[in-house]
Amino acid sequence: MSTHGAEVNWAVIGTGFISQSISDDLRLTPGARRHAVCSRDPERARRFAADQGFAVAHGSVSALLDDPTVDAVYIATPHATHAAIAIAALESGKHVLIEKPMAVNADQGRQIASAAAASGCFAMEAMWMRFNPAYRDLVAAARAGAIGEVRSVRASFGLPFGPADSPRWTAERASSTLLDQGIYPITLALDVLGRPSRIHATGRLWDDGVDLTVHTTFEYDDGRFAQLSASMVEYIEPTASVSGTDGWMTAPAPFWAADEFTTQKGPISRALTEPHRTQHERRGNGYVPMLEAVTLAIAEHRTEHPTHPLADSIATLEVLDAVRDSLSSPTARPKETR
Repeated sequence: MSTHGAEVNWAVIGTGFISQSISDDLRLTPGARRHAVCSRDPERARRFAADQGFAVAHGSVSALLDDPTVDAVYIATPHATHAAIAIAALESGKHVLIEKPMAVNADQGRQIASAAAASGCFAMEAMWMRFNPAYRDLVAAARAGAIGEVRSVRASFGLPFGPADSPRWTAERASSTLLDQGIYPITLALDVLGRPSRIHATGRLWDDGVDLTVHTTFEYDDGRFAQLSASMVEYIEPTASVSGTDGWMTAPAPFWAADEFTTQKGPISRALTEPHRTQHERRGNGYVPMLEAVTLAIAEHRTEHPTHPLADSIATLEVLDAVRDSLSSPTARPKETR
């Protein structure tokens, strides 16, 4: 599909909180036109379109995908629907940006990648953290030896989005704090330390397999490690740190969207008393850098973005699968009944 003039006609599938944040930032994104929105409730779609300035409202995914004026879709629906909608969109000739997780497991991720290759359209998981200037700077500095040899990562994302027995957390929706929140700490660990040699996980699970809290340790053969936590029902301080042989770097809450980080390094007396603060500009709700990069890539007829290619998303899903397997093992915490 070609873009319309110099702009990309974006459509948003879903009308929840994420869709509102994305729509706000599309307004600030050069080359992006807020064109269409889709909801299973036609009236909700019309209200959302009117509130957010979209030109067209559709009452079904199929109607939106049949719309020839739509260039690209942002998929912001429950996890369980991501893969099917993404594949259908690609097969209809639409470019796709899929709210993370791209899929609920690596097999689904590979199916999306195959559909993207066959369609020739752009496809990417919306891991906006990887486009965040402060995050990119922190990771680059760590890799460049700013704190010596990196030896460990500590990161958490725990926020009580609802009670543990909320109907939002269901197996049918593929609800999962690992997939929704845990993906951020795990991505940081993978970006800085690489794929672990061993994974240990415990947590709190419903008997239908929905994980509410997850505590994960990555171990590496050379002694490096990562301690990672996530929860959708309680607070776990949502900060992150990367530590090395000559100091450490800390990103404040929420670390995945932070516009700054602090570096403390050198002799102990200096490391403890002379922190160095690095700040970056925040644009909109934080999605603008990603949306700008993707919009430009689509306008340039590219099928992936090097900052977050599909292969990276699939590799992360493979690790998430391994964490889930460890979490569900007989030695993990027993499952709870609702």
